[in-house]
Amino acid sequence: MTKIKKIFTRLFWSESQQDVVLTSNDEAEFNLKLGKLCIGTLYYSEGIWVFTYSNEFKIQNKILPLANFPSKEKEYSTRELWPFFTSRIPSNAQLQLDKDMPREDIITLLRRFGRRTIANPYELSPV
Repeated sequence: MTKIKKIFTRLFWSESQQDVVLTSNDEAEFNLKLGKLCIGTLYYSEGIWVFTYSNEFKIQNKILPLANFPSKEKEYSTRELWPFFTSRIPSNAQLQLDKDMPREDIITLLRRFGRRTIANPYELSPV
């Protein structure tokens, strides 16, 4: 089991990596979509990540809420980005980054790599 965890850690970015920079001055907004339906919005401001469902998603009944965000009415917030979103960012091992290269912040990485993933059908677009 330990070997599997090590392999998984190398393949996906995690909040615990110290080579990714996130400054509290950064601000960002992303829309999460499934096809044409806007599922919700992910915001980052003043050191806090916030996810809320869109009104469009709240009134529909065909698609269930995401497992990490079970209530359509709740506003979710945290200081660390949820795994649902961090799994979209490749690890430095996958990117084959040189140790001496300047480190990019998580928002830049999410904008660059977060749009699509093979792990789920949702699309994350910067606003």
